[in-house]
Amino acid sequence: MNQRILIVDDEAPVATLLEHTLRDEGYEVAVATDGMDAMNRVHAFRPDVVIMDIMMPRLDGVQTTRLLRRNRSFADTVIIALSARTDQAVREAMNEAGADLYMRKPFTIARLVEHLRNLLDERTRTG
Repeated sequence: MNQRILIVDDEAPVATLLEHTLRDEGYEVAVATDGMDAMNRVHAFRPDVVIMDIMMPRLDGVQTTRLLRRNRSFADTVIIALSARTDQAVREAMNEAGADLYMRKPFTIARLVEHLRNLLDERTRTG
């Protein structure tokens, strides 16, 4: 079974780029447009990885990450935060919420895929 990735981003061009690239890499991909949409999709989709934007309407990435981490079903789901925000407070908030990795926008797809593979390999090794 292919590993599943949920992309959570309100910027359609970013979400579309990630969706097509990750599908080409062999992942099963779903897209949510904000945190509320993500919370509605995670239970049916059961992602191995969530790629989470931070600044989104209705429910931001920090709040969504906290909600995911509180749910035992998603405690081990890899969460990669993507944000144009560079301030340390946002980075710390995502780390405290439970993100596994914080990457700044703009980012390179190759670097994101490399981090993604490393995090998934690490999860597989540690069980």
